[in-house]
Amino acid sequence: MTTEHRQGRARSKLRRFLAQFWRIGLGLIMGQIAYALTYSEYSPDSAVDVQAVGSLIFLDILGGIVALVLYPLRHRFPVVMAASLVLLSIPSTLAMPFAGLAMVSLATRRRMWEILGIGTLFLLGIFASEALLGVVLPMPDEVITWWQTLIVGIVLVGPTMLIGMYIGGKRQLADSLLEQTRSAQRERQAQIHAAKADERTRIAREMHDVLAHRLSLVALHSGALEIRQDLSPEQTRATAGIIRENSRLALGELREVLGTLRDPGTLFANELARPQPTLGELNQVIAESRAVGTEVEVVMSQATSDRLPSLTQSTGRHLYRIIQETLTNARRHAPGEPVTLEIAGGADDQLLLRVSNRLPAGLRGQRPPSGAPAAGLGLTGVTERARLAGGDVLIDMKNDDEFVVKVWLPW
Repeated sequence: MTTEHRQGRARSKLRRFLAQFWRIGLGLIMGQIAYALTYSEYSPDSAVDVQAVGSLIFLDILGGIVALVLYPLRHRFPVVMAASLVLLSIPSTLAMPFAGLAMVSLATRRRMWEILGIGTLFLLGIFASEALLGVVLPMPDEVITWWQTLIVGIVLVGPTMLIGMYIGGKRQLADSLLEQTRSAQRERQAQIHAAKADERTRIAREMHDVLAHRLSLVALHSGALEIRQDLSPEQTRATAGIIRENSRLALGELREVLGTLRDPGTLFANELARPQPTLGELNQVIAESRAVGTEVEVVMSQATSDRLPSLTQSTGRHLYRIIQETLTNARRHAPGEPVTLEIAGGADDQLLLRVSNRLPAGLRGQRPPSGAPAAGLGLTGVTERARLAGGDVLIDMKNDDEFVVKVWLPW
């Protein structure tokens, strides 16, 4: 338990103690006033039964003491304690204020059957107390009718219940606002966790594209070293350098994504710090593909080239990743085959990307099932990325010997 938590609990206990203290003090003061008013007209010289008056005073004081003991238990047993204090108030004027305070506490629960039941019992108690005092301390000069007693009882009980219901309503409103605040906080936390999960998924998808690109270069150059016997020492060293550099970059990117997924607390800081690819780096990706023997022909009109900078940063990044993945897919499944990369402005103000390459001789005439490529998750990621950007993807074959990927993205 933290120091702040302990201090909070101590302050809460102190507030409850002070609230209990002033209520008990108020009950004692009101009880003494009621006691003094009740017995103000009594004198030992009066024509009354002294022994009966003494017994009544004893019951009054005893009832006040018992009420003082029972009152703090009103929250634990609200109905029972309220009924008990009302019954004690019949012979005891000292207990009557505690009965009223217990009724206020009971009314804060805002349960009508409890309020009506205890209120009726209190009214009957007032009649019984008036009758008892009339027998022990008769006042021949003052005759109080039953309807006058009823009015006094209603004046006492009505405001008491209304005050309790008002306090209960305020408490319920405060509890409702507190619960709404907590619910909003829980919803906010859930949104943050969902955003982090989505961001981790997005970063993992980004890393898949990058790693697939790097590792495909490593695999192609490694295969060249294994197969080619006519490479000069300089060419061998250059190829080994390319393998080493791409392996180092792939390892660094793998460490980054694993660290991000392992420690979600640093997700957003790391993501903001990591530079994101843009279309300005597209020439580098094309150059890397050409360097490993995949000839890439870029077909794009001057109007489209002039309009590309108007793409939003998000759409430009999606386009970059899609081109990178399609070139990686072509190198993996059709090594050595030329790739045609066409970028144009399509209908309905859309950007059209068309990537095509001829299939290797062993795969010509074989159409993948369901019209989708028989590849891994790369082209699946392309489809998902395009749809997240508000576009669409079509993957098909042309004349059974050309593999075509068409991507539409909004400008």
